[in-house]
Amino acid sequence: MDLLEAFPSRLEPGELASLLRPMPARAYSIASSPLAHPGEAHLLIGQVAYQAHGRQRQGVASGYAAQQLAPGATVGTYLRPNRHFHLPEGGDVPIVMIGPGTGVAPFRAFVQHRRERGDRGKSWLFFGERRFTHDFLYQLDWQEAVAEGVLTRMDVAFSRDQPEKVYVQHRLWERRHELWAWLQEGAVLYLCGDATGMAKDVDGTLRRIAVDLGGLDEDGAAAWLEGLARERRFRKDVY
Repeated sequence: MDLLEAFPSRLEPGELASLLRPMPARAYSIASSPLAHPGEAHLLIGQVAYQAHGRQRQGVASGYAAQQLAPGATVGTYLRPNRHFHLPEGGDVPIVMIGPGTGVAPFRAFVQHRRERGDRGKSWLFFGERRFTHDFLYQLDWQEAVAEGVLTRMDVAFSRDQPEKVYVQHRLWERRHELWAWLQEGAVLYLCGDATGMAKDVDGTLRRIAVDLGGLDEDGAAAWLEGLARERRFRKDVY
């Protein structure tokens, strides 16, 4: 639309359609366990909204879900299994989950699944967003899980609630001694969310922790992190 407004052209419908690429599907992590909610799949969708070229814009899929879908409406969906991003088979294995923003969605499913299975393994969630008041996604779910003991501990980072910005990687560094101890116990580490910035920052922080507490140099820390991934103890779902 912006291009046609900037360079007006007379196009037949077929000509216009031939210039457009097919609308890509949108992928969302399922935020619920089939054991807790049989026959349901909960999604966590953050609506994209922004101003550009003098007009308010919104994400095609997120805007549709937030603004246009009515209760009881149907949408076309498909499943794309992620065979590498799942809970350990053993319910006693500790897990550490890092999920800023909507990246926290699959971890709600993890916690629900562990509750339903009666798993006894420790679990730790790192969550980050902008503001506590408006952006604490699934707050009541987490508080209930912590109270029940299903979620052993939780650390949060709300980047805009203080003058200096605080992100999940800062919380990882602050809790590095406890985190390192969990990893030495065999904890499986999960990361979900933004691939371009957050995931790289988390990787860098984990390598720093290995240097600081594991006595490794930078190359050794990188090799240690790669080893965790090969052992399926560092699993990512980043986008």
